[in-house]
Amino acid sequence: MKNTSKLFQEVSFMPCTALLWKRRFKVLCVAVCLLVEVANEKIIAQSPVHSIHTIVTPLVGEDVARPCEYDMVNPSSVKKIRAVFVVFERGPGSVRFYNDPDIQTFADKHELAMMMPRHCSSKVYEDMDIDPSNGLGRGLFAALDQFSIQTDHPELRTSPVILLGFSGAGAFAARLVGFAPQRIAAAVLSHAGQNHSLGLNTLQLSDASLTVPELVIVGGKDQTVGTELSYAYFSRYWRLGAPWLFATQNDAGHCCTSDAKDLILAWLDAILRKRLHQVSGSLATIHRTNGYYAFFRKDPTEIRDSGKLITSNARNLTFQRSDSATQNNAEAAGYLPSRKTASEWLSFADRPAQLNASPTGPKP
Repeated sequence: MKNTSKLFQEVSFMPCTALLWKRRFKVLCVAVCLLVEVANEKIIAQSPVHSIHTIVTPLVGEDVARPCEYDMVNPSSVKKIRAVFVVFERGPGSVRFYNDPDIQTFADKHELAMMMPRHCSSKVYEDMDIDPSNGLGRGLFAALDQFSIQTDHPELRTSPVILLGFSGAGAFAARLVGFAPQRIAAAVLSHAGQNHSLGLNTLQLSDASLTVPELVIVGGKDQTVGTELSYAYFSRYWRLGAPWLFATQNDAGHCCTSDAKDLILAWLDAILRKRLHQVSGSLATIHRTNGYYAFFRKDPTEIRDSGKLITSNARNLTFQRSDSATQNNAEAAGYLPSRKTASEWLSFADRPAQLNASPTGPKP
C-alpha cells in the first residue's frame, strides 16, 4: 500500500512521458495519462471567466463623494449575456457571496454576468446615498454601458439586472426597483433598511415596479433593522398583487446573507425561468396563479430593533397551491414559484446563523 501511494504521488507531480519508461507501470501510467487528458479537456471546455474594472465619475449636483468603482466577471465564451447579477458591496460577507463558486456556477448556467458596485459614499456622510436619483442609479447603468464596450457585449446596455443588497444596500436595491423597473429582472433584499427617514416603509412604488419579483429576507432577532418594517413593506405590496416572497431566519441578527444562498438560488432559478424570455431577452410578467402561497405565524421575541419595534421569528410555516390557498388566520409570506423554493423556504427558517456576513448596518 505504501509503494502504491508513493507511485500516485509521483504520477501527480511528474510528466507522464517520464514515467512510461518504467515498464512494469506502463499500463497504469497510460491510464493516468488518459485521465489527465480528459480532465484537461473538461477544464478547457468550461467557460472561462474574465474580471474587469471600470470607474464612473459623478456629475455635478450628484450626492457622490468620489468616482465610483465597479467590477464585473462574465463568462467570456457566452455569445450573449442574458442578464447581470448585481451584488452590492456591503462588507466582507457580500464579497464572499459574490465570489462563492456556487454563485459563479449559477451565473454560468443562466448566462449571467456578475457585477459588484463598490461602496461609494455620499458627500454628506460615509454611507451611500440610497436615493438612486442622487447619482448611484445613473452610475450603475453608466457602468454597464462602459462594460458593454470593454467586454464587446453591446447587449449590456439594455440587459436586465438582478439586484442583491444587504442592509443599506438592500434599501438602495428596493429603491432601484422604483427607479428603473423596466430594467430589473428580480431583487433580493437581505436585512434591508436605512435610517428611518429612508426606511422601506417610506417607499412609494409604481404599478410598473410591482411586476418585479422580490425576495425579502429578515433575521428574527435583527437589532438593527428588525422585522416589522420589512414585513409591512412586503405586506403592503403583496396585497396589491406583487409576486414577492418574505423569508425569516429565526434567531438571526443583522447578518448572514450567505446562510440564505440555497434559498436565493432556488428562488432565482425559478423566477428567471419564468421571467427571462429566451429569444428576445425581454421581461415576462409573473402570474401568481402558477406556484404556491406561503404562510406563517409571527412569534415575537424579546429583541427590539433600533426604532424600538418588536422583532419576530416565524413559526408554523406552511404552503399551499396558489389556486386553492386559504389563509386561515396566518400571516401571508408570499409567492413560491417552485416546489424547490418552497422546500428551501421551509428549511431556511430554522437554519442556524453562521455569522459569516458583515454586521454593517444603516448609518445616520
